[in-house]
Amino acid sequence: MIMDKKIFENKVVPYEMVLNSISSTRELVERILPEGEIESLKIGAKAIEEVIKGAVEKANDGLPVIGHHFAFQREYLYCFDCVPICVEGTSYLLSALLPDGVEKFYDVMLSWGHPFHTCTSQKGVMGMTLEDLFKFDAIITPTAPCDNTFASYPFFEYKDIPLVIPDIPYLHEKKSYEYYGQQLKLSLNKLGQIIGQEPDFERMKKHIEIENKIHAIQLELFELRKAKPCPVENMFNAISAGVSVFASGTSEKLEFYEKYLEIAKQRYKNKSEYGKEEKIRSIWPYMLIFFDLSLCEYLDREIGMSVLFDIFNYNFSNPINTKEDLDTLFYDMARRGMNFPMMKESTEFYYPFIENCVQLAKDFSADCFVFTSHLGCKQFGSVPQVLREALREEVGIPMLIIDLDVGDKRFTSTKIIKDKINMFSKTIL
Repeated sequence: MIMDKKIFENKVVPYEMVLNSISSTRELVERILPEGEIESLKIGAKAIEEVIKGAVEKANDGLPVIGHHFAFQREYLYCFDCVPICVEGTSYLLSALLPDGVEKFYDVMLSWGHPFHTCTSQKGVMGMTLEDLFKFDAIITPTAPCDNTFASYPFFEYKDIPLVIPDIPYLHEKKSYEYYGQQLKLSLNKLGQIIGQEPDFERMKKHIEIENKIHAIQLELFELRKAKPCPVENMFNAISAGVSVFASGTSEKLEFYEKYLEIAKQRYKNKSEYGKEEKIRSIWPYMLIFFDLSLCEYLDREIGMSVLFDIFNYNFSNPINTKEDLDTLFYDMARRGMNFPMMKESTEFYYPFIENCVQLAKDFSADCFVFTSHLGCKQFGSVPQVLREALREEVGIPMLIIDLDVGDKRFTSTKIIKDKINMFSKTIL
């Protein structure tokens, strides 16, 4: 029996903006760029477009719209028949794709009374929600990676959106993973009660198993970055972060990594350069600049600076065991969540972060570090100087610190960022 399609209220206007923008970007780069140029953008835009298109269709069919923090893994929400939407991912992808980003919505929240110094990663979607462009049925977020982030989420209750908050501990120990695993399970059950669905953990396992396959490819790509020249272009770091946020737990994400691995392997085999000759090997231990992704190409082609990886491309947890009981499953889910990019750095003291950075500098033959000190990341405010000293004393390499807002070009412009990097690079060459 064929049912007539019901017409529901549009709850995801900004997601349609994302779909239109990423579709236009994908079509443009496929038509204009020759083969071999920014391949990560071509295949990554296609993956994001396909997933978002499906999400918009499901939202228009009336499925519940669930907002989530980027550190709450999207694949966990596939235990429901729902539309997962990442709050931070939407803010920053639109920041990258639109000429003026989502600055209008930052200003909407500022006018409403939200502090200017909070993280723009939430503020964009908060402004959209305030203007009723997003209408979430519920939102789920852990109590990390930072107090600044967590303090922003209660705003959504102002719009009568139920908020589900799994608590996350600081210590990375067995008892912590057990506790957070219980919190994840309780939170998913609570979320199910809100949207009127029973969580289907068997269906969730299938999406987790896709992530397990992706994990092996990520490790292989990570190892390839040790090669000189680096066979992974700078843009991959930004695009892979977007694919991870919007397509986590999907076949589209798996296909993206499989295709790009073959590209990187071919470059490695041929020892081919991407862009200009690699002169400087840099590690960005925190974030890239999201409001202007063209900086990645600028570094590759104008300066010859490889960004070996940023924070979203060097943290890998062990695969999740989906073959045992639920306690084992949620224990591994918790361990993965607590070792997720930015969660790992923010849910433990800075000593392991410093040690990891020093070791990464040695293992990947880095010439320098570039630390983007984001306005919203107050939990990391004192770390850059300590890291700079450790790198100088233990590895003998310098680190550039850039104060900025990674989602708002009005704080520190692209020109200022380029000028700083240009001047810094001259001290290295």
